Amino acid sequence: MKIWLYGLFILVVWTGHMYAQNDKIMTPEVYSMWNTIKNEQISLDGEIVKYELTKEVGDKTLRIFTDSTQQTISFPRVGQSSLLASGQWIVFTQKLSSDSLRVLKRNKTPKDKLPLDTLVLCQLKTGEIFRIPDVLSVKASDNDQDYIFYTKKITSEAPDSVTQSKKKNPCSQEYLVIKNLTSNKEDSIFNIDDFVFSRDSSFILYTTCEGDSIPLYNVFHQKWTTGEKKMIAARLSGVKNLSLSHQGGYSGFLGLKEKDFRLVPDYTLYWAAFQDTMALEYGINDITKDSMMAISAHRPLTWSESGQRMFFGLEYNPLPQDSSLLDDEIVDVEIWHYGTPRHYPQLNASLDKDKKKTYGVMMDLQKMTFYTFEDKAKDQSRLSVKGDGRYILQLRNEPYQKDMVWSGEVRSDIFVLDTKNGNSQLIILSETGQPVFSPEGKYVYWWSRSDSIWKSLDVESKVINYVGLWNFSSFHNEKNDIPMGPGPYGVAGWLKGDTSLIVYDRYDLWELKPNDPFYNRRLTDGRANKNIYRWIKLDDKEDSLNPDSLWFLHRVNETDKSEAYLYFSMKDTTKITLLTDSAWLSRKPLASARGHKFVFTKEDFTRFPDLWIADTMFKKIHRVSEANQQQAEFGWGSASLFKWTNYKNKPNEGLIFYPHDFDPEKKYPLIVNFYEKSSDGLYRHRAPSAHRSTINYSYYTNNGYIIFNPDIHYITGQPGQDCFDAVESGLDALIRTGYIDEEKIALQGHSWGGYQIAYLLTKSDRYACAESGAPVVNMVSAYGGIRWETGLSRMFQYEKTQSRLGVSLWENPDVYHKNSPIYQMDKVTAPVLILHNDNDGHVPWYQGIEYFMALRRLNKPGWLLNYKGEPHWPLKWENRLDFNIRMQEFFDHYLKGKPMPEWMLKGGSPLETVVRKQ
Repeated sequence: MKIWLYGLFILVVWTGHMYAQNDKIMTPEVYSMWNTIKNEQISLDGEIVKYELTKEVGDKTLRIFTDSTQQTISFPRVGQSSLLASGQWIVFTQKLSSDSLRVLKRNKTPKDKLPLDTLVLCQLKTGEIFRIPDVLSVKASDNDQDYIFYTKKITSEAPDSVTQSKKKNPCSQEYLVIKNLTSNKEDSIFNIDDFVFSRDSSFILYTTCEGDSIPLYNVFHQKWTTGEKKMIAARLSGVKNLSLSHQGGYSGFLGLKEKDFRLVPDYTLYWAAFQDTMALEYGINDITKDSMMAISAHRPLTWSESGQRMFFGLEYNPLPQDSSLLDDEIVDVEIWHYGTPRHYPQLNASLDKDKKKTYGVMMDLQKMTFYTFEDKAKDQSRLSVKGDGRYILQLRNEPYQKDMVWSGEVRSDIFVLDTKNGNSQLIILSETGQPVFSPEGKYVYWWSRSDSIWKSLDVESKVINYVGLWNFSSFHNEKNDIPMGPGPYGVAGWLKGDTSLIVYDRYDLWELKPNDPFYNRRLTDGRANKNIYRWIKLDDKEDSLNPDSLWFLHRVNETDKSEAYLYFSMKDTTKITLLTDSAWLSRKPLASARGHKFVFTKEDFTRFPDLWIADTMFKKIHRVSEANQQQAEFGWGSASLFKWTNYKNKPNEGLIFYPHDFDPEKKYPLIVNFYEKSSDGLYRHRAPSAHRSTINYSYYTNNGYIIFNPDIHYITGQPGQDCFDAVESGLDALIRTGYIDEEKIALQGHSWGGYQIAYLLTKSDRYACAESGAPVVNMVSAYGGIRWETGLSRMFQYEKTQSRLGVSLWENPDVYHKNSPIYQMDKVTAPVLILHNDNDGHVPWYQGIEYFMALRRLNKPGWLLNYKGEPHWPLKWENRLDFNIRMQEFFDHYLKGKPMPEWMLKGGSPLETVVRKQ
């Protein structure tokens, strides 16, 4: 393929060199230097790979790789980009540089005066480039017909008729261009308001606006390949929820016949087939006899796979408010009631969602009838993916909502609705699973946590079966360490025709029959050698596994963490190994539909997850990207597994990360960072990043630290002691190596890790300092608290999930006291840096305050960082960068003897604004 260099094309030929180690020391500037790879695409023939390089701050770069020439071309300042399915065109927008945009914003440039994007069309065979300035938006068709849709502002350069109407037109001053890139033909639609196009064909549904002073909307159904179109509704006061069936032949939308300012406007439902001259209209009285309901714009219109059924929503009209009351006459009170299914904070947290609550309705397009399949009692439903949508799954969970906040389980009563006869049949009460339909809709299946088994329901016979009842393995999580029923290892999928369900145990794939509880067939042989096999879905459009085709599997060895790709034949269980590496291989490689090529990543601590391309058998493998060549300038370090026997006399493992110039004869400062279990991430790459809650490993190894990341193994009722046993025993073993400076050991962790650090500091004096983020220090006060982001009570976390106490506070208060570091704060000897933000919706902010005030009362060195308005961790880039800088200054002072920074010496005051120039 011949590629011409035009304009902003930059030719890059990758040499494929591996990163060489250097001695350059990282400073905080590196956090904004590193690229990540996003939005990868591969053409149907596998010849072209497109991807974007993004940084924490700054502009995105588009890169286009051609496999036959091994060449890459690059475009800067990219907004959105798309490789069209044919592989002949790249379509993208180019933006003003971020630096230039920031200058305009500093100069208070109005938003509508900022420069618009330029649309760039690149023909990959010829290298021709076409630029279209001042584009508002762009979309590309999903099929391989090379059509794009873009919008522009109507200007004085537009045709006279449009310019004249612009002076009077109260509508959006935009027009849509439908462009065929192959023929270069265009169709323009002026005063466009909204549009959608079909998933599997060439239809578009759109609205245009007209009017002298009041906007009125017309709706058109058009086949864009021929230009044939029909106006199916005219002069409406509003249009919402445009929708097309998958094949595009049917359209639906909501319309207002006149302006309506009520909270729930009186929408009319419109439906039309492409051959119709006008859409059929249905008002609320045609759909339901409930006078309190209205057609809702909060639920999108969707379709069955066959296109014969359309689904939409109804909502209840809100109670009218007394608008005559003055502000000082309004009583504003919350009433919390002990018996409500959801308590007041939950209702408050979901207020916006509840205001938009809808109840599903099915429109049968053959009978032209309506069927409401959700109500206040059964307000959740599941639809089958394929077929005509005859059967609908209904869930009733209100009876179990109250105890969910301490049981940690979501329970439901399950019903199956047959829309053919209107019969809704109760199938099972108080089930813990989340049932879904099989691809063909013949079965409903779910994991029953309470019974630790897969279950299936034949929707025709309404018979429930246990699946894989007498098997040679367990499908539940063998390592479950929380005091509630274990979850499953998951499902690969169903065979075509819903004949079998393919599930996982810890290591292998199994074939189970949905209507035969005694059938089970192990397909892979991973358990003997601790190899974990998992199926990789290569085509998102395929919803079933084909037993006659080779399956693409991923394998990871549980012992040495090595990984592999392989083909697998279900018929004879043979395997063909394609690639094996001591690396983390991507779980979601890209596969070309026609060219039988794969794009994947492989990474380890030193190797960034660049893109690679391989042929069908992985015989020819080439590097596609080299996103971070600057890595060669810096000393990087290495990672390895570390194994020891813990205080419970059980094997334990963790990860050790070493400086690039590691010398076992020297002594190094150590930071212990952990959460629960991390050793499976041995081969994950850790590029420099201003993380929101944890140290960056490559940054700290570059700066001369060793990092220890131990796995924690838990039993019910003693999470603090379990952490102590793992961490302290691991440190004993690590110190015996001789290269750890025992006087320079620190702890760092966040949330659950922050809690464990607070506990450790009350039990051990070996630490020079610690950073504890969003920690729970008082399980008694936290137990009765609220997770404000969701409104849920925190009780379930302590009784059933992560805290693993296994009992309520009243059943055994001692277990809460002994696991709460607040009662032992006088034992703390290490200086502590606490990060806890005042808008934390996970861990109550007062936990960080309790921690800090206890240290302050005891006159122990402690600092609290609160990034105002931030949630469980700082999200804003400037705040993340600031946190990482302060954390490094804290560790450098106590572990390297560097001077104490001013903020640690003096703190801050609300009388002064603390600003760090980035």
